[in-house]
Amino acid sequence: MRKANLWLALFLMLIGFIVMFDAVRLGFRYDPTSGPGAGYLPFYLALGIIICAGIILIQGFRKLKKEGPGGRVIPEGGLKPILWVLLPSTAMVILVTFVGVHLAAALYLAFYMRAVGKIGWLKVAIVSILVPVSMYVVFDRLFLIPLPGGMLGSKITLPF
Repeated sequence: MRKANLWLALFLMLIGFIVMFDAVRLGFRYDPTSGPGAGYLPFYLALGIIICAGIILIQGFRKLKKEGPGGRVIPEGGLKPILWVLLPSTAMVILVTFVGVHLAAALYLAFYMRAVGKIGWLKVAIVSILVPVSMYVVFDRLFLIPLPGGMLGSKITLPF
């Protein structure tokens, strides 16, 4: 577990250095006449990531020397709950390409509520219909922000 923390801290530091390098390329200085450069905010965000990852790295090394490598990253029997979240979510992302976000969200909610939550069919039907319809009304109709329609979903429109 502690080794995984160290690797993650190193990975975050690498991302921070990449973002910082690009922010320097874009210009991160603050000019009183024109304001901050394009890389101003990314530079300081990357600096914060590097500092925090460095603190995690130092603490991880100290703990590793003091207490050893620690236990497993995923405890015994812990993979099943992770897969119950990961696989349906991945399927929903793939479905968005074909049927659009609204229909994919309805199918995802229905499956997840019924299979994982063991919720009754009436509540499943109500929620898995009302949430995507609400998303459609709020984003597509009120805010005029079209959500991904997919190949099939762009052909489906509601009368309101």
